[in-house]
Amino acid sequence: MNQPLNDSSIKKVKWGIIGTANIARNAIVPALQASPWCEIQAVASRNMDKSKDFAAEFYIPVAYDSYDEILDDPDVEAVYIPLPNHLHLQYALKAAQKGKHVLCEKPITMNAEEAKQLREVPDGIIVAEAFMVRHHPQWHKLRQLIRSGQYGQVRNMQAMFSISLDKPDDFRFKPEFGGGAIYDLGCYTTMSARYVFEQEPERVFCSVIRDPASQVDMTANAILDFGNGRRATFTVSMEMAASQRLQVICEQALIDLPAPYVPGTQHPAEIWVSETGDLTEMLMRPVEVDQVAQYENEVTNFAKAVRGEISQEYAVEDAIRQMQVIDALFASAATETWQSVL
Repeated sequence: MNQPLNDSSIKKVKWGIIGTANIARNAIVPALQASPWCEIQAVASRNMDKSKDFAAEFYIPVAYDSYDEILDDPDVEAVYIPLPNHLHLQYALKAAQKGKHVLCEKPITMNAEEAKQLREVPDGIIVAEAFMVRHHPQWHKLRQLIRSGQYGQVRNMQAMFSISLDKPDDFRFKPEFGGGAIYDLGCYTTMSARYVFEQEPERVFCSVIRDPASQVDMTANAILDFGNGRRATFTVSMEMAASQRLQVICEQALIDLPAPYVPGTQHPAEIWVSETGDLTEMLMRPVEVDQVAQYENEVTNFAKAVRGEISQEYAVEDAIRQMQVIDALFASAATETWQSVL
């Protein structure tokens, strides 16, 4: 395990990890250790053996057997919350009230009304939803291409994000824990549409296929209507082969991201653009994109915001608007009707 980088000119933000979930182990903890702006002070689990093992594996100084106990550690300045979705609000609020900055896994809460409670955090405390993709240069380049106007107006966005999840004991199969494909994957595709169109959808339509035993949504197909004929469509699923793609169709070009959410060595971050109107002669040209560690960028930018070096671009109000769209998707799936986004 690599030790954190040492830079005496940077006052590192000391982090506490609330929970030992796979996303913490495989993504965030390595990112924190790679970032010169971050240092891990403590980890907490409800099982002391798990906490100690995790701490030993990642050279973390302090292990706690209580989520609440880590919040009383005076050396912890910021916390990362990868708990099951139904616990996000509870521990985000507790952490903020203890003066800790909060980076919380998506979805930040179970609904928009819960998210609005995060407005009550103390002044100066940053609370943000952990969408790592917004810190990847391919997304910044995508926005740059759209804003340039060279391809005309965005007319449509299509997204696909799926995994094959065969673990019935996983919390994602438990509706009371915030399980299902919309919470787990649809949050990304919803965020994508909001990012691409740079506004909120006016209304949405969503249909789902449910797991017969748990009744969580295993697959969801959605339409997000942004007005004036501009729409985003997406499919997300926990019962299909792993796949990901994002396509933005402008008036004069197709912009294609083959690995928008989880770029890696086998599927690097790429952007391809076709400006031809002839389907028989579609020529896709590559747009140069830097290959970076998006999780490291995420925690570094958060730490810089804590230190006042940059502003936190995506905070509570963005998370509330995101959850309002998610709420509308669930309402549409339940009623099989179009639902307005409040």
